Amino acid sequence: MDIESKLKTWRKKTITKPELEDLLGIHSDEKLYQIVSNARITGILLPMKASGTNGNLAFPISLKYKVSLTADNSDALREIALLHPAITSSGYLQKRPEVYREHSVALHKLSAYLFQTIPSVRISRKERSFEIFGEEKLLDNPSVKRLLDTLGLTADRLCYYDTPEYCFNDYIPARKDRMTLLICENKDIWFNIRRRMYEDRAGEIFEVPIDGVVYGSGNKVSQTGSLEAYTDFLGAREVQYLYWGDIDRAGLNIYVSLLRNNPRTSVKLFAKAYGVMLHLAESREMPKSEDHRERMEDYQQVLTQFPERDRELLLEYLARNERVPQEIITYEGLLKYMR
Repeated sequence: MDIESKLKTWRKKTITKPELEDLLGIHSDEKLYQIVSNARITGILLPMKASGTNGNLAFPISLKYKVSLTADNSDALREIALLHPAITSSGYLQKRPEVYREHSVALHKLSAYLFQTIPSVRISRKERSFEIFGEEKLLDNPSVKRLLDTLGLTADRLCYYDTPEYCFNDYIPARKDRMTLLICENKDIWFNIRRRMYEDRAGEIFEVPIDGVVYGSGNKVSQTGSLEAYTDFLGAREVQYLYWGDIDRAGLNIYVSLLRNNPRTSVKLFAKAYGVMLHLAESREMPKSEDHRERMEDYQQVLTQFPERDRELLLEYLARNERVPQEIITYEGLLKYMR
């Protein structure tokens, strides 16, 4: 059996005993031992001693070998030369023809696409993958993604974006390079702000300009990387967030978790809105919080964002485990506070 020709189709630098058996179609230790012994003599297979052996004293075979071949790369180099210059300009494939062989089908599809198309409109990763390769998940393959990044064919170059895991409901009338977006914990206040922005073209709330409003959907917005992924999807140069939720332990815990789990984002509490809520709550009896876990985060980064009087009121509600809901500010109130 010509083991060298078989190993030339093998794309890894090492091969295990089971992989060698499948490659050669041999599952007999006696037959495999004879072939492997000859390959060791010629230096094609080098046993990796640390891997151990099969335990067969009559026909000892290492469990893992290093593959050592001097391959003829002339055909591969001729094929690489036919690819689009965007793929070959770095010289990476010319130096690593084995990488080209592993991904040759995908590379030729990409080359054909680049010769015909200059992508200029950003679409989703899966959409671009299907457009180029006829397979919507190929760009999800880590090895393909690493190769394309190495070749300089990044998401920006191929003009695609990653759809965020959590597709937050938002309303942003006009996308800008720099934006301030308001995140609301609860749906009603988010809908009311959206309504005012849409119907009345309002762009300022509590005298603070905003460019859009995002529904945080409770704890979803605080999940690891969720807001970072959403921010990347927006594609803006700079996004500043204001966070606004209920005044209780659960609501503030969301904000603290949001900061911890999305460190690349800039998120501040919407202190002015909380101040108005605290002012309105002073004359009313507030309900007990529905969160009975009594889990207290470190609120130091929360408290420093409030003036002294608001800070004192906030601590009182937290100590009594009471809740001041966002709904204390109604749509009618927003007619006054938004313009």
